[in-house]
Amino acid sequence: MSEPPASASVSSVARNPLDMIASAHAVQVQMCDAMERIADGLPDEVDRRLCAQLASCLAFDLPLHHQDEEVALFPLLRRRALPEDGLDRILDRLAAEHSSDNDFASEIAEALEVLAQGSRPQNPEMLGYMLRGFFERYRRHVHWENTLVMPLARLRLTPDDLQALQAQMDENRRQAG
Repeated sequence: MSEPPASASVSSVARNPLDMIASAHAVQVQMCDAMERIADGLPDEVDRRLCAQLASCLAFDLPLHHQDEEVALFPLLRRRALPEDGLDRILDRLAAEHSSDNDFASEIAEALEVLAQGSRPQNPEMLGYMLRGFFERYRRHVHWENTLVMPLARLRLTPDDLQALQAQMDENRRQAG
């Protein structure tokens, strides 16, 4: 059996951290769609397994993703952006949204855990309102990041920046694990 070319083994290991962030954004849109399904099914038609998956995503994956952006991506972009990019205010707003989104996501995760365990929500209208408020706002948030931040990141970040971004993302996961 012959060995694969060196380029094949390198490409299978190499990851573009911007692609990983974009992939996380796609998962977050799916998360919002799932929250909408749960909100639509309250109080009687609730998928307990989906509630458990969403609770985990909201409690662990979402804050980790926000950390990747705030600790690694946003500082790199601030260094590389040109004044005409107008990125500082956008990044400030997105970071502020991350903070409130993490708090709100934590509350929703707790409510979803209750549903995942088979209990009925004490106030299904309030839970539906919370879910809708979160997923509508978060869809807009991801849209802004995909429309404004990611194209500039792909344009402005250097290969060294991408290595630093990957290293910080790896460290974030090591600390979270």
